[in-house]
Amino acid sequence: MPLKKSLITIIKIIGIGFTILYPFVVFLALKKHMAVRFFALLLLVAAGISFVRNKNIWIFLCVLLSGAGLIIFNDAIFLKLYPVLMNTSVCLMFALSMRNVPLIEQFAKKIGYNLDAKQQEYTRRATCAWAIFMFLLSVISLTTVFLSNEIWVMFNGLISYILIAIMIGAEFLVRKRLLNVRRNK
Repeated sequence: MPLKKSLITIIKIIGIGFTILYPFVVFLALKKHMAVRFFALLLLVAAGISFVRNKNIWIFLCVLLSGAGLIIFNDAIFLKLYPVLMNTSVCLMFALSMRNVPLIEQFAKKIGYNLDAKQQEYTRRATCAWAIFMFLLSVISLTTVFLSNEIWVMFNGLISYILIAIMIGAEFLVRKRLLNVRRNK
């Protein structure tokens, strides 16, 4: 069992590294005029890693779609669409969770927080805010697909990560200010 946990941890680390470095690797490949079909294999491996990492069918299908598009059409646009599909899949995870238990509430409960009605309402609003934020990131990311490779990599490899960090920080500060959340002991 410890070997399985170690393997899953390694897969998660590889997945995070792949996600962070992806725009830069694609940018360099396009700059050097590398064959884009080669990246289909990377995307298909990323689809498998993504599924093992978080068991999310949306992300798995999005990555699989990018890889399949590359194999069939051999067009770099499918490399550049990957961040769009990832942002959209995260947006869908947040948005679809609003039908039942909002994703932020699920996270809070998973790490041991006991939420009252006011706090549950906050998690609903925070989940909605994240869905909207990820939708906006998806739209901007899609726009960059049709701009220069430099603009695409600048947004998808740097600016989007900064915006996500700002959103995380802002949500954390708002949560700390508005709520007195206590963990179950």
